[in-house]
Amino acid sequence: MIRVRAAALALLVAAALPGGVALPAASKAATTVFPEGYNGYHSYAETEAELDAVVADHPGIAAKFSIGQSYQGRQLWALKISDNVALDEDEPEVLFDSLTHAREWLTVEMDLHLIALLTDNYRANPANIDTPLEQRATDIVSALEIFVVPMVNPDGAEWDISDPENGFRNWRKSRQPVGDGVRPGIDLNRNYGFRWACCGGSTGKPGSLYYRGQRPWQGVEAAAMRDFVLSRIVGGRQQIRAAIAWHSFNEEIMWPFGYTRADLPRTMSADDLAAFREIGRGMAKRTAKQFSDLYVTDGSSIDWMYGDQRIFAFVIELYPLDNSHVGGFHPPDDVIVRETTRNDDAVLYFLEQADCPYRAAGLDDTHCGPLDDDFETGRGWTVDPFGTDIATDGAWQRAIPQRSRTRPGVKQRAYGFSARFALVTGARRGAGANANDLDGGLTSVRSPQVALGDPGSSGWKLSFRYTFAHAANASASDFVRVSVNGSEVFARAGFAGNRNAAWTPVTVSLDDFAGQSVRVLIEACDCAADSLVEAAVDDVRIYRVP
Repeated sequence: MIRVRAAALALLVAAALPGGVALPAASKAATTVFPEGYNGYHSYAETEAELDAVVADHPGIAAKFSIGQSYQGRQLWALKISDNVALDEDEPEVLFDSLTHAREWLTVEMDLHLIALLTDNYRANPANIDTPLEQRATDIVSALEIFVVPMVNPDGAEWDISDPENGFRNWRKSRQPVGDGVRPGIDLNRNYGFRWACCGGSTGKPGSLYYRGQRPWQGVEAAAMRDFVLSRIVGGRQQIRAAIAWHSFNEEIMWPFGYTRADLPRTMSADDLAAFREIGRGMAKRTAKQFSDLYVTDGSSIDWMYGDQRIFAFVIELYPLDNSHVGGFHPPDDVIVRETTRNDDAVLYFLEQADCPYRAAGLDDTHCGPLDDDFETGRGWTVDPFGTDIATDGAWQRAIPQRSRTRPGVKQRAYGFSARFALVTGARRGAGANANDLDGGLTSVRSPQVALGDPGSSGWKLSFRYTFAHAANASASDFVRVSVNGSEVFARAGFAGNRNAAWTPVTVSLDDFAGQSVRVLIEACDCAADSLVEAAVDDVRIYRVP
């Protein structure tokens, strides 16, 4: 159960924290409290004390740390939950955050409730598991590293509750002085760097509730969230797989994007949309839909988390409904228990899908293996890994290919196969088709290391899509080639004729490598006299079909 302890407890050492974040000696004391009828809510000081109480009760699975400071100097506290909480394990990670908007009090209670749900029901000894809830919580905490940031905007929260006699301040934004220097506050959920200020979903007027700031990441709290998320890139790969940003109100579940009303813009793949929809429906005892179906929003946290980091991020709007007339952002505290516990099944289901969200859409056979890369974000591939490439132009890069055409056809297709990005030999089309193509010899790129199960296991597959195009001045010396641990598994040679770019699927067996740690090496070469050669690769996957 949630309990508030007035006394601050001892802080954890920095070595136990992700990214080596150093803890401050103490946080800024809060002076505000909730009045009668609302004192079931947690102020900043009470939230901090509650996190300390959780750590004291569950030191083996809960650790408190700061991801930075607010504009006014308050610590942005976070809690990590994991069965080996002091270690940075190679496990999928999940992020929850709340109170981006200061007046949305119920979101803090939702995060505190989910913390209690997991920590109070976890059992270190399987023999002590007595209920299905304890089994689910134990399995989740054992399999994931979970991070919770219960107050993204503590300055705004303290300001919002500082005038209870007049019905509170109904404050939404931060308290950072920006813009005209007179009217403080940035809408932190309009200040993230993906599609910032692009699409009419925010405003540049400082007095507005939806003021986006003068530039992305100007809000120090938004920048702190960004820095924490980026700190979870380990070995070139983002460890956070899924996230929920709690907001209120209107009882809805929403996935990206907010910046566009298109169901499937170029910034999203069809498989990702299928996963978002199925997870949303799986959680929903309320409406599940795309974020922009509510209204267009640019610079939001979930658009950045998915669009930039490929995190399966949702917004969940909590109680009440628009037409409920129960206080909107400030409902009475007697609804807290009911409105947080009603989300238990949704939270548990979400966490059970987080290691591979594609499972919910029935795509787990191909998408839930040890390598699944659509190149929409960097995942640890290395160009010229041996330092032996000699290409003078058109080296492999992760980029958005531009369409390049010459008679009699297209030599480089616009965009990757599944969304925008791909591995490509010179993404820009240049002044002509023979500009920015591959020239002068070999270029190579290598994947991060991937473990293929136990020796003797079978059903291991490598799949990818590629294009390999050239003009009639090519020869059999030109090629695109794929190797695994030095063994060639696929090759396509050129010839003295025209070949246009077409996305072509390839699947090969990797059973000969079972039990090994492998790397995929992709090479392309303009190896004869200078000729027009273009190559691209997308959707590289290693998986097992038993």
